[in-house]
Amino acid sequence: MLPQNGLSSSSSGFPFDATLLDAAQAKQMAALTAVGQARTAQGNMRPSNGGGNSGSFLGGIPSGHNNYQNQPLLERSMSQNPAARLNQPSNAIKEKSHSFVLSLATVFAKRNQPLPPALTGIPTPSYDPINSPFKDIEPGSEHGSFRLAGKDINIYHLWTIIWHRGGMGNVSKDSNAWAAILQAFDIPETALSSLVQIYSKILLPFESMYRQNLMEQQKKAQAMRQAVASSAPSASGQHPSAPTNSMPQQRGPGMGPSQPSSSSSVPQSSMQINSSMLPIDGGSVILDGPTLDQDLQGLKRKLEQEEEVKRTRQKTETVDSVLPAGSATDQAFVSPTNTNPGPTTQAPTPATMTGHSRTRQELSRRKIEYKPLVRDIETYGGRDLKQVEVELHSSNRRQLRELNDWGTVDIDALTLSIRSKLSTELSYALTTLTLLSTMKGQTSTSGFPINNCPELLEEVLDLVEDLAFNDVADSPEPIDLREDSHIITNRELVDIVYELETQPFAVLERRQGAKHPDIGPRQRPANLILTVTNIIRNLSVFGDNLPFLASQHRLFDVLLRICGVSEKNSSYVSISPVFSLTDCLAVRKDVLSTLSLLAPAIRFSEKTTSLSTVRRTFHLIASYLVDPAEAVSPVACVQLAGVPLGGSLKPPSLADVALEVFTRLAHSDGNRLIFSKAVSRSSLWCLFVSLVHRLPLQDLDFQLTMREIWLSYVEKIVMALYTLGFIFPPELKSKAKADRSLGFKNVMLRIIQKVFVQNSADSRQFFTIIVRRIIETLKIIDDAEDSFDNTKGVVSTLSFGMGYGEVGESDFERGTGLLGGYTDIGWDILLCREVQHDDVMFSELESLIRVEY
Repeated sequence: MLPQNGLSSSSSGFPFDATLLDAAQAKQMAALTAVGQARTAQGNMRPSNGGGNSGSFLGGIPSGHNNYQNQPLLERSMSQNPAARLNQPSNAIKEKSHSFVLSLATVFAKRNQPLPPALTGIPTPSYDPINSPFKDIEPGSEHGSFRLAGKDINIYHLWTIIWHRGGMGNVSKDSNAWAAILQAFDIPETALSSLVQIYSKILLPFESMYRQNLMEQQKKAQAMRQAVASSAPSASGQHPSAPTNSMPQQRGPGMGPSQPSSSSSVPQSSMQINSSMLPIDGGSVILDGPTLDQDLQGLKRKLEQEEEVKRTRQKTETVDSVLPAGSATDQAFVSPTNTNPGPTTQAPTPATMTGHSRTRQELSRRKIEYKPLVRDIETYGGRDLKQVEVELHSSNRRQLRELNDWGTVDIDALTLSIRSKLSTELSYALTTLTLLSTMKGQTSTSGFPINNCPELLEEVLDLVEDLAFNDVADSPEPIDLREDSHIITNRELVDIVYELETQPFAVLERRQGAKHPDIGPRQRPANLILTVTNIIRNLSVFGDNLPFLASQHRLFDVLLRICGVSEKNSSYVSISPVFSLTDCLAVRKDVLSTLSLLAPAIRFSEKTTSLSTVRRTFHLIASYLVDPAEAVSPVACVQLAGVPLGGSLKPPSLADVALEVFTRLAHSDGNRLIFSKAVSRSSLWCLFVSLVHRLPLQDLDFQLTMREIWLSYVEKIVMALYTLGFIFPPELKSKAKADRSLGFKNVMLRIIQKVFVQNSADSRQFFTIIVRRIIETLKIIDDAEDSFDNTKGVVSTLSFGMGYGEVGESDFERGTGLLGGYTDIGWDILLCREVQHDDVMFSELESLIRVEY
């Protein structure tokens, strides 16, 4: 009879996912699993009424569930009779069921297919109730069960019955097996397909993994047993794997008093496993005759407690301990739960009587942590760039709020909020007004109707004046039509800003426009002003707002005043003390964009429009055009920008917008008259020279002009030259004709020859407009008369506009025309079909090539 060693008759261990462990952990886990199987096999050889605890449940449970760590998965008595579970205490059944469901949930969590929390009772944040394959399973009234045909089916009980019958494969082959299972759970036959489907989803993958890992663990245990047997020296000098005479000689310690002293040559401190194996019903296989050392069991518990701890490096080493022969730890193992082992339990006879100490191998593990000398820092300048990228990515994906989310907006409340100038009120009002300014109406030309809110616009302008100038009155400089101050160009301001920002410790220097520490968490005044200019620009986009905004003369006074720049300490600063040069560059571009939208509707008046405002408008436009480094031909513009000739070539954007503003503002004769009274002669001449330098001259320039966008750019330049020629007094017109260094006449004539005479007849139609504008400009310069003097004839000169030419056929012109020395080219132009069909252009060109004899 086998001794009562106190081990319970549990089944084999639980399979684990070996791919989640490294090599050292997998080796240790295999050893521990083999130990659990050995203890299970030894328990099956003793009487069934023995007590004690089982091996590690299913290969180990996390440290937070120690109460269920030593519970067996399927006890022998239950595997033989599933109904025997009713005779067991309810607490034991609940503990085993809960432990099984916990292990099942762990397996599916590692497979990235978490079970429903309502089914397992385990919170799982990663569970997706929409896309989960288990969403159709209805949870039962208690955790660990599902509901089918009005009955609660315990998952643990279902697994116990089917595993006892050999698993899913054997049950499917037996025609009466499912009928018995349905009868055990009191389920009708109509629910059979649902039960099979639920088992296939939840327990069949678990069964396959369980069976596969069970076979692998048995192979590892067999290999470990052979390795231990081969490494232990025999007391009789024979190899331990040599066959013995009888079966009891292979039993090891605890087999009874009839065992001889030389029956085991393996030290008692190591594990001995017999090669014989006993099959049990249902297909599972257990090992026979295992012995577990007490120290190895303590090591196993330590490993289970540390399996969730992160380790930088692990090292398994062998520690030799010397124990005297016949010591207490060298005796047969007796379970702590079995306090009365019985008369058959006694210590085995020592394998050697020489009294020499023997070495026992004991596995231990030492954790080594490496701490770097230098800590890795993932921030740059105190900013975590990775986190910044994450936030930017999430903000880009965030959907914009609709305007309907704001509900009904009280315009009077916005007006009062701006008037109060409180930080929170002002922030809300400007934010709301910014969104309203982008709102589109029912038509393409309608938007936020600012014409219905004149008080709101006045409050906004008052806010800009208070922030920018602090109630300081405007004091414009006196206007001198003969000589004017130097036009500060945009390039000069950009160069100053670049030079200041590239200096060492530039951010530490306090300059004009920097945020004062006394204002606290409030916004800089410059930021609020830039917000207002952005709102006005957005409102100018809609055609319905153009007449109202163009008639607000105070609006232009305020906008053009904040664009002002003055000279200070051999440098330039903004007129507004709250603006830095960077802010000034930004607001100048905003105002220029606003003027490009409002220019067709702007009408200057000597009564309502200030001459200082008109002069500031001209200086703002000229600042983007008169810089000598930028006033170059089209190809030179491209080379200055650093763009290859074969790439996407576009005219300079700011210069193009400035030409658009000037040609639209000065299109009407009334606005031209105001310009002639507000702008000095030197400023007009400076702009005229710069525009002539921007015209195409070389063959590459004309190749670039063949593109539509560059042709539009050249047409704007020619139109601006015509406007300046119209505004010029007689002395400046004569100067334009006689200035050989400028070569105005030659440049204009070369353009006509390249794009009209030397071009094919099919391509001339695209250049008819620019040729007509050039001839008109040459004619108005050739007359050298005051264009605003309407006292000479009945018909006013102002009525001609762009079609300036002869008053009538009876008029007689004296002297040689501007193109009198180029009669051959002139006749070639006159013979073109497009010129002959245009009476006005033909008569003007004929007067230009006249020669007086």
